[in-house]
Amino acid sequence: MSNQIKREKIKSLISEMLNSSHEAMIKNIDKALNSSAIDLDSWDEENAPMILPKCILTAILEQESTQYLGIGTSFEKRIKREVRNIRYFI
Repeated sequence: MSNQIKREKIKSLISEMLNSSHEAMIKNIDKALNSSAIDLDSWDEENAPMILPKCILTAILEQESTQYLGIGTSFEKRIKREVRNIRYFI
């Protein structure tokens, strides 16, 4: 299998994972807003309107990223090492 074919296959798999993650994260918006962890009464559209949305987004992104870390598997160290290496280049 050539490197070009491998690149296309990897790109396709990543795209599929991103699409499924996006759908899951959209569903988690309502879960977060309906949870008792958020005080909607304290949110003010005039004073720091983006703080709460950013907090919710960060929590959703962090929660979604943990599903790919391989925690508890024999691949955990390898995944962490590869992720750290890739992050340096992007």
